[in-house]
Amino acid sequence: MEPIELVMVGAGNRGYLAYGAYAERHPDKARFVAVVEPDEGRRARFGEAHRIPADRRFSSWEELAARPQVAPALVNATMDRTHRPSTVALLAAGYEILLEKPIATTPQECLQIIEAAETGGRLLQIAHVLRYAPFFLAIRDLVTAKRLGEIVSVDWRENLAYWHFVHSYVRGNWANSQRSGPMILTKCCHDLDLLVWLFGACEWLSSFGSLTHFTRGAVGPEIPDRCTDGCPIADVCPYFAPRVYLDRLRENPRSFALAAVTLDRTPEGVMRALETGPYGRCVYRCDNDVVDHQVVLMRFGRGLSVSLTMQGASHVEGRTVRIDGTRATLLANESRGEIDLHDHRSGTSEMSHVSRGIGGHGGGDEGLMDAFVAAVRGDRDGVRTSARESLQSHLLAFAAERSRTNNGEVLRMDDYVGVARGGASG
Repeated sequence: MEPIELVMVGAGNRGYLAYGAYAERHPDKARFVAVVEPDEGRRARFGEAHRIPADRRFSSWEELAARPQVAPALVNATMDRTHRPSTVALLAAGYEILLEKPIATTPQECLQIIEAAETGGRLLQIAHVLRYAPFFLAIRDLVTAKRLGEIVSVDWRENLAYWHFVHSYVRGNWANSQRSGPMILTKCCHDLDLLVWLFGACEWLSSFGSLTHFTRGAVGPEIPDRCTDGCPIADVCPYFAPRVYLDRLRENPRSFALAAVTLDRTPEGVMRALETGPYGRCVYRCDNDVVDHQVVLMRFGRGLSVSLTMQGASHVEGRTVRIDGTRATLLANESRGEIDLHDHRSGTSEMSHVSRGIGGHGGGDEGLMDAFVAAVRGDRDGVRTSARESLQSHLLAFAAERSRTNNGEVLRMDDYVGVARGGASG
């Protein structure tokens, strides 16, 4: 069987490290035959890795959309605010699409993309990779098998390591909501998607959160705009950029964070990038406006209470989960791959360790791409993240941001969804 031919639209970290790497591991399943990337260095890097000829290396998605179709399907890993125009145009050009999350940055744009796919009869799969990760599949198996009995309450925490938070949400691409979207969408639509997948529909929602630490007022005027300009608190600041990124270089030269800073994986190359690029800025001198912590309180069906906490000050990366049921309590730690089930009747504890799969997101990237390649061949049974299904969790994120910016306004989701749909049709 010949591999499915694909186009990579957006050859940044996700495009190169996740989707491109899949094709390199599985040349029998997928082959990238064209690339779209505005950055010349990244375009060349992807093109060379996949032996793509020069006439199929495009600098914009508009170039691709204007040409006759070059492959049956593509992966759209462009930046969030590009998703609506690029996806609608490329669906119209005939491509089946795997779209990086979030679908778009407004409810109206999400609906426009979904309706374009459904009207054209195209496959539009959303990259909610955690539905394919063995760790979260194991949790779902325990919940659906009723090992916990009826679920009473859920405490779900998305813990970002302190350096990851400042990399992506203070210095990086998702720091400013006008360039990307609210953090509860750009980071936590994964978590909201998992909650819907596990527990069904949310009925009521309220949210609080703010940006409290990474502001200009947090330090005095003696702190320079860039870490490389002689910062007087460099030795004690955990966010000092040369230390953060040179540590990444020593620990893992293929780190996603380092890949965003520079393609030159040498100490000299890293320092040059920090002296001029966005990742060398002082974390108290950036243009960030997204929250550094947020909590979402939800009521699902049958009175189930759920809290989702996102915070960017963790010592270690990874979600922690507590699910209390009428028969047992589940404690899960993503970073350690541990799931601990405490049975109420026997008083015993059952600890299991879930092995990380191949590739990123604990094996979720691998499962996602396997499902997409199969779907392009015609077998859509493995697609767990269609655009229509993903819409529900996206609307939760938009509702949470509305609640947060309105002092924790309590929203009935049926009412909010009606307003969102009305705005789209209007």
